[in-house]
Amino acid sequence: MDSTFRFLYALSWIGLIGGLMVRFITLPPRGWELAGYVAVGAVFAYAYAQGPRRAPRYLVHGAGLYFLLEIARSLNRDVEGWQFLLLGPWIPAIYVLAAFAHPVAAAWRYSLIWTLLLYGLVAWGLERREGSAILAYVATALLGHLTVASLIILLARFREMYGQTRFWREQALTCTLTGLPNRRAFELALSREISRTERYGTPFSLVLVDLDHFKKINDTLGHDYGDELLLRVARLLVDQVRREDMVARWGGEEFALLLPSTRAEDAQRLAERLRQAIEAQSLGVTASFGVAEYMFGEEEESLFRRADQALYRAKNLGRNRVEVAE
Repeated sequence: MDSTFRFLYALSWIGLIGGLMVRFITLPPRGWELAGYVAVGAVFAYAYAQGPRRAPRYLVHGAGLYFLLEIARSLNRDVEGWQFLLLGPWIPAIYVLAAFAHPVAAAWRYSLIWTLLLYGLVAWGLERREGSAILAYVATALLGHLTVASLIILLARFREMYGQTRFWREQALTCTLTGLPNRRAFELALSREISRTERYGTPFSLVLVDLDHFKKINDTLGHDYGDELLLRVARLLVDQVRREDMVARWGGEEFALLLPSTRAEDAQRLAERLRQAIEAQSLGVTASFGVAEYMFGEEEESLFRRADQALYRAKNLGRNRVEVAE
């Protein structure tokens, strides 16, 4: 996390806690209101403990609960209707958090649910006190916030897609022999997948592939044959996986597979299918596989180490087999 990111992250928490304290002091809670503050504080504390990557997933609901609490308090205290306007500038924080913490469908769903809950409560309270004429103003504000939510979610997705396109266009990150992404490209893609997993909560798996006795093949049949063999194996791997999966040349006779939204057991089945396909092609070579599923909060080095240990276990147990990390 660079210094600018740390500063902005700290500033957002200062603003959040500061807003809570100001409201706490200007309108001290009593009775059930105090219990509501404790619940909201617990959600915020839990979100903070998750770290910058995962905190927004929980802050979406923490912010929604806080705004709901403040509206309920205002209705309970019978405060002036204009005080509801004080929440207006804060509510879009829900949309921003949802847009960058969840996929499009979930972001829109959470934004819609919280907006309807908040403005539904406002409309119910003000209608009882000031009559149905106030509902037109509430409806206008509701439509405005839904429009803002849509734009924020849309812009978040445009930014993500533009960033991915620019990333791959500007980087020379391919293996000249096989045309596959190289090791550096795979490491960068892995970092992005970890961020996405920490944000959305979806699993992914890493598979390392090593061709058995490849050095012997190179020594006996020549490097040209070895290069052709690597190219054919690369094509086979790409043909056998999904479009969203990534196959990379890890180095030498090793390949790496990045499998989004894939549990270890599914990755193991895919690796076994690939192992059988390589063996059935009569290429004169077999392959060993090491599989590891990402664990939340794990460092990249730890994930690679577990996959590599599984690969070496496959080698030590006779090669041409699939092993899954502990």
